Order: sequence, then C-alpha cells, then structure tokens
Amino acid sequence: MQFTPTIEQDALVDAVDVLLGRYAGPKRARELGGDHPRYDAELESALSSAGFLDCARDPDAGPLAATLVTEATARAAGVAAIGARALVATALCAEPLVQPIALTVAGHRGPVRYAADASTLLVAGPREVWVVPLEQGAVEPVRSRFGYPMGRLPESALPGPLGNAGGRILDGGSPERMLAWWRVALGAELVGTMRSAFDLVLEHVKGRFQFGRPIGSFQALQHRLAEIAVLLEGSRWLVLEAAWTGSQEAAAVALTQTVVAARRLLLDAHQMAGALGFTTEYDLHLWTMRLPALMQESEWMGSPAAAVTAARWPGERP
Repeated sequence: MQFTPTIEQDALVDAVDVLLGRYAGPKRARELGGDHPRYDAELESALSSAGFLDCARDPDAGPLAATLVTEATARAAGVAAIGARALVATALCAEPLVQPIALTVAGHRGPVRYAADASTLLVAGPREVWVVPLEQGAVEPVRSRFGYPMGRLPESALPGPLGNAGGRILDGGSPERMLAWWRVALGAELVGTMRSAFDLVLEHVKGRFQFGRPIGSFQALQHRLAEIAVLLEGSRWLVLEAAWTGSQEAAAVALTQTVVAARRLLLDAHQMAGALGFTTEYDLHLWTMRLPALMQESEWMGSPAAAVTAARWPGERP
C-alpha cells in the first residue's frame, strides 16, 4: 500500500465531494432533522446512479475506493447507509441487494441504524449470513438524538429459529467476512465524522480570542490538538490499510484504534468549543452526536479489540 493517493483516487474523491456538495452537508442534515434526522433516500439514489456505490466491484477501484466514498459521505454528514451498501453487501453478494441495507448480528435486541427505513437486513449469525427482506413499516422507528434514523427489529424480522421473517441464508456468506467489512465501514464513518468535527473546532480556536490572543495559540491547546490529529491520521491510514488488504485482523485493529481516537475527540472537541459546543446553532453536534452511536455499534456487533486478540492468539483463554 502506498501512502500517496493516486490521480484516480484524488479524482474519485473530488467527484464524490461535488455530488455531496449538492446532496449533503450541515444544511441538508438540518433539513432532515438535525441530530435525529430522516433517512436521505435522495442522497443514496444520487450516489448509486453515479456508480459510486458499486466502485468496489471495479477491479481498477476496489474496496479502497468504496472506503473513500464512505468516509467522504460521513465527512459531509450524509444520512444514508453507504458503507453497508458499498462495502459490506458488495463483499458478500455477487448481485446488488435492494437498498437501503441495515446490518445486525443474531441476538442483538437494541436499536439498529437505518432498520426502520431498510428494504434489506443482513444478519451475521454464528455460522452463516442471513438476507432478510423488510416490508415498509415492519420495523418500529426509535426516536434518537444520535444523528441516525434508528429502528427496533421485531421478533418476526429475525431469521431462522429466532423468527419467521422468510429470509434466506446467503450462499457462501461468511459472518467473519461480514464483520470484517462492517468494521472497515464503521471505521471509515468514524474517521469522516471526526475529520469534520476536528476541522470545525480548529477553526473555532483560531478565531476565539482570550487575553488578546487566539486560544489556538496557547501551548496547552496546541498539544491536545496535535495529539488528536495524530490519533485521527493514524486511524485513517489503518482503516485504508484494512480496506486495501481485506484482512479480518487489520479491520479489527483499525476499528479498535479508531474508537480510541473517537473517545478522545468527543470529549476534547466540546471542551475546546466551550459553551458554543453545547448549542444546536453550532454545527459541531451534527457530527459529534453520531460518534457514540458508531462506537456502541462497534461493540454490540462484536468487540473489535476481542477480535484482534482472537486473531493473534487463537485458541488461548485467560
């Protein structure tokens, strides 16, 4: 893996950013409901029509390009299941599934991102992956202030002996493979979300004056900003490496590191923004309110740190 983007990768990100400038961004997120928005089917359709959600199938682009698309969408506060479609479903299925797509694991009973709006549910079971069609209105929406539409799956939406959803086992579908690409997608979403939050706070500390100086010139803040920047940059390259290699261990390592960075940024960003960071007029919450939801999902879908341990020391028990 090289650490300089190719001309094609730069062009891809530029093209995605142009589209996101029309269909996403803070203003669009606020129109959809802010920190408890509606699903953005228009954004998903625009990305799909432009071919960005299928770029992982292109041998000249691959999963790395799909990861860049997922990150860019999160950076623009998009409200659509892009990673589930562009990375997870593409890695598991030869043919596209009906979108929107929601992801869960067997046994999870809490809210699931995008479930109330999804047409297809992918379920990672103990030994297989299930594809479950969802009828409109079958999943109860759950009100949430964590930046994504949520839904609570009923028993009837669960596959196999747990329910009667009428789903099917995905031929050749590996739950380990599903979890690996789900972790890459989550890592890309976390990185994109953190990058925008960090950029916003950086602009704030440059323009907020105390004692006749911008607070960003104070050494204590500079040290903290530098530490966050290093954590964020390291997380991004680990996620891109995982997308490049397709390694299950690399995906778990990347998400473990990215969650550490997200915890740090979530606390420091709001402290550096001061009272402004607790207002809905300021855009910071449009990104930071999403971080807890993504971090929680990284745990209930299967702890990435535990996955790293299992991959490096298979068969061992404490």
